[in-house]
Amino acid sequence: MTEAAAVARGLAGGRRDLASARGRARSKLGLALVGVALVSAACGSSPAQVSPAQADHAIGHAFSTLFDFSNHSVTAKTAVVQDGSTLHTAISEALASSLAKQAAGAKVSAVRLLSKTSCTQAVLPSPCAKVTYNLLGPSGTPLFATPSIGYAVEVSGHWLVAKSTICGLLDLFYSVSGHHGQPPGC
Repeated sequence: MTEAAAVARGLAGGRRDLASARGRARSKLGLALVGVALVSAACGSSPAQVSPAQADHAIGHAFSTLFDFSNHSVTAKTAVVQDGSTLHTAISEALASSLAKQAAGAKVSAVRLLSKTSCTQAVLPSPCAKVTYNLLGPSGTPLFATPSIGYAVEVSGHWLVAKSTICGLLDLFYSVSGHHGQPPGC
């Protein structure tokens, strides 16, 4: 084999190795781009559409459970409140008061799902809803002449009474009961 033939054979082999390396690099780059596209799609996708009928039902249940003071289960109440475990002490104190005997539930009369911007303005996570409700007395009639306004938030697929709603009411309970400062957890 002449020196020129050996050089040509070496160059041809080098080209094959270079082509093979380029092919592997393209494959890796292609896989990386597919991965980036999948991650981007997952991060940029909007949350599943919230069903108004399902939200109405779940929110009504959460409000009714929280405000049914004839049921003294603090665990049941904290389970339907955003960050409810942080309010265990405050809810326990409210349930132990004589004022608790006056409320036997809540009736939600309107639920309005809010935009992400409106949730942000209300300092709530999205999705959220504005809730019009009446606190009910033991006879099932509203305790107040005008309905109250509160919020609900969806957390991990469950609609919960917004912490800001219950903390506002616990603040009122604290001031009426002669307590000073904020309720624990608020």
